[in-house]
Amino acid sequence: MSIQLEPVRGMRDILPPDSEGINTLLHAFQSLAELYGYRYIIPPTVELFKLFAIKSGPEISKSMYVFSDKAGREVCLRPEFTASIARIYLKYFRAEPKPIKVYYIGSAFRYEEPQFARYREFIQAGTEYIGDSSIYSDLEQLMLLRDYYSEIGLRDYTIKLGSVDILRTLLSGWGIPEKVQDEIIHYLDKKLVDEVYKILSEYPSADKSFIDELISFRAEDPVKLLEFSKSMKFNGKIKESVNKLSKILEATKKLGIRAYVDLGFARGLAYYTGFIFEVMTPYINVSIGGGGRYDTLISLYGGPKTPGTGFSIGIDRTYLALKEAGVKVGRALKKCMLIASIDDFAYIDRAASKLRSMNTIVDVRHAPIVKLSDLIGQASRRGYDYVVIIGEKEFSEGKLTIKNLSTKEQVTTELDSLEVLP
Repeated sequence: MSIQLEPVRGMRDILPPDSEGINTLLHAFQSLAELYGYRYIIPPTVELFKLFAIKSGPEISKSMYVFSDKAGREVCLRPEFTASIARIYLKYFRAEPKPIKVYYIGSAFRYEEPQFARYREFIQAGTEYIGDSSIYSDLEQLMLLRDYYSEIGLRDYTIKLGSVDILRTLLSGWGIPEKVQDEIIHYLDKKLVDEVYKILSEYPSADKSFIDELISFRAEDPVKLLEFSKSMKFNGKIKESVNKLSKILEATKKLGIRAYVDLGFARGLAYYTGFIFEVMTPYINVSIGGGGRYDTLISLYGGPKTPGTGFSIGIDRTYLALKEAGVKVGRALKKCMLIASIDDFAYIDRAASKLRSMNTIVDVRHAPIVKLSDLIGQASRRGYDYVVIIGEKEFSEGKLTIKNLSTKEQVTTELDSLEVLP
């Protein structure tokens, strides 16, 4: 019986060298998050649908993989991680001293139309900083991203800043219910401004000119943001949100983070309550990361009012952006093929272990009857740096023969005295 060899539409087989590059990005994120004091959490892939349905927003709700399990429970493949982390916080961490700082890495799933840089299964890595309402906790997310991009070699990127609180305060003042606000924010996120105006036309108190002004305002200078706030005669709550956004923007300049404010910017997830951001790069036309503040999510799940902030990055998209930028991603280790024609496996293991202790990838081939030239050709085609040969002569003398595939130079050296590859 034959089977379909293509993966399910929207899913991918990720093979070397792409799988190696993605693995490098994941290891870099994990190391950096732990240096910042975040602890690793592994949430389940399958969660109750209700967990995400409560406050995910129209976009996520429509694109979730939802099904009934064998016990009749309505469950889903996780479409993102923050809701899972909020649940885990309530179950395990609510009694711990605040803040709680955790990070995660894994696949998420959304049934969307597949296209470049958009898959139905995608890899996310992110952090959550729970229990601190200060501006610093928001800034730490941006600092961690700054250091991560520096580590992986992504230089050309910009962070777009906004505030959902400004939009929600404005919409609430016009008597627009929260569910309808979620729709408006979803349309703003998708740049479907005509749909926004269509909804606003149903509310007599809504002032379309205010939305026009917000959508058109962008600034890199925090002073311009404050001047705009005065000219618009915002109410006290909106001014407070603008002032906070201005402080964050001012801090990014001192922290060496390239950022700007876009007051018409919105994110599709409905649980955001204040500061939001996205990472843009010229190499691909979609954001490669984003996040923001969610100060009511935990209370929506039945817990006490608890502030939270965090972000996630698309590892797939980050990898694509690096490839488009011409940045080589992968482990910077030497690779060699060790070809042994002897049957003393202890000696072969000793030689391979010695090379691996020198931070070298070693692919061992026990080949007593295969032509040496064939294996050397295979190693060259696979991009290996060296071939190490152990024949009867090398074994009897306690030596190795090492061939540099770039320079074509070949030396024979004693195994015990080997310190570096030539």
